Amino acid sequence: MPISGVLPVIPTPFRDGVFDHVSFQRLLDHMLPWVDGFTLMGSTGEAPSMPDAHRKQIVEQALAMTPADKTVVVGVSHTSAVAAADLALHAQEHGARGVLCCSPFYFANSPDGILAHLAAVDAAIEIDLVLYDNPFTTKTPLQADWVVGWSRELERLRSVKLTDHDLSKIAVWRDAGLSVLAGDDPILSQFLAAGVDGAMVIAPAVLPESFATVWEKVRGGDLDGGLQVLSTELAPFIHAFGIGDEIATTKALLAEVGIFDSGELMPPLQSVAPERAQQLKQAWELGRDAAQVRLANGITA
Repeated sequence: MPISGVLPVIPTPFRDGVFDHVSFQRLLDHMLPWVDGFTLMGSTGEAPSMPDAHRKQIVEQALAMTPADKTVVVGVSHTSAVAAADLALHAQEHGARGVLCCSPFYFANSPDGILAHLAAVDAAIEIDLVLYDNPFTTKTPLQADWVVGWSRELERLRSVKLTDHDLSKIAVWRDAGLSVLAGDDPILSQFLAAGVDGAMVIAPAVLPESFATVWEKVRGGDLDGGLQVLSTELAPFIHAFGIGDEIATTKALLAEVGIFDSGELMPPLQSVAPERAQQLKQAWELGRDAAQVRLANGITA
């Protein structure tokens, strides 16, 4: 089956530039009871700031720590098709269920050039290839019909993570048999209303029980109930973490609430100010407290 479900994109914890496996285990303990798995080494995981050897080391350690019944998708986006294919094969060898790959992002792209790049990855693996439609990073808006055509040529391409805000693509891709995953937190409500098959966003890693409730309600046909929980429990955090600095703010929050030992970032990203970290914690507490009230009243999915 194509990749689907709740697979939050997770930040990578560091201490002195090295993968912090202790903090990573706390993150797994925090979110895994409520999610289907996670997405590792994506934009949120700071993969573009790391050498390939470092990426591989983290993938090996993280997958070894993850229960076998959880789906892990590993980001392999790269300017080099050969390197992306190598990272994809490595992820497969260490237990990933799929790999996430966007268009190359240095030279100008064309549909045939993107297809050639993806074909190198597709040929290297036997697991799923999830196309990452992220025009902000790649400077390449993907047309819906391009992706449908590519899916007919590439054996492993059966899912798309949509970060673009052109939600008309969802129906086109689902009609073509592709699984579509929500890819941007600020418009989560629109993704859910459009009928996505899963979510690769940050919120489920931060407030996993709340998002699980939203997801179960929406998938069960109760869109209004799901959006009610989203607005009261998840929206304060999503509003506070900002657009464009989500990685720094999420790591600062996870450090503030004791899941990460540090909010350390790889250059060129920079840490947020202490007062911003406190604002994030306050927003998170608003959502947490609302969830506790809901659960105390016996309201679950």
